[in-house]
Amino acid sequence: LLSDQCEHSIKCAVYEGTGKTKFKTRKEYNGSILKQMTEAYEFISLSNNLNSTFDGLKRVEHPDYPEFALREALINSIVHRDYDYSGSIIVNIFDDRIEFVSLGGLVKGITIDDIKNGISQSRNIIIANIFYRLKLIESYGTGIKRIVETYQDQLLQPVFNPATASFAVTLPKMINKIDDNMSDRDKVLTVFNAKDKVTRKDIETHLKCSKSVAVKLLN
Repeated sequence: LLSDQCEHSIKCAVYEGTGKTKFKTRKEYNGSILKQMTEAYEFISLSNNLNSTFDGLKRVEHPDYPEFALREALINSIVHRDYDYSGSIIVNIFDDRIEFVSLGGLVKGITIDDIKNGISQSRNIIIANIFYRLKLIESYGTGIKRIVETYQDQLLQPVFNPATASFAVTLPKMINKIDDNMSDRDKVLTVFNAKDKVTRKDIETHLKCSKSVAVKLLN
């Protein structure tokens, strides 16, 4: 896996829009998993556009995606995938999100809630140790928890989807954020613009208000 003769690969694709009907471009990276990681990250970074806002006279740039989240999602897909499968790690880039799909579900006995709580049970201990000693991962069991933390002020949150033979991480573009200076009406409209479906609980959570206030605002 660490040599140039590694038989696995990472496939990256950029799609037009939010579906898979039309490709913009695609790449496949081979060789050492370290080489694949570097080249795939460079490719993904090309889609992480910077948006500018102004704080008084100061220009502030905001990326579409937190760099840490992109880095961690990619590294996790490499370190924790099941290499008994011959398929490739898949990275799908859409206008509104990036998906990382790694082969192999969760290690037996571990749930997604366990992982969010910082529990770590590596499938590939030797690879994990190498990445740790290369300072590519800082500590065991903190990756997903820290990905969530990078989105703590966003309306759309990362989605973690474990399946029998795969594990998918979806990072939404950071475009919807509630400003404390907004009116309550604008805050509610921001939530509606960010999500396909909105519940009263969503309003309570994002506006940090009571049930009665949330009902009143929705009405």
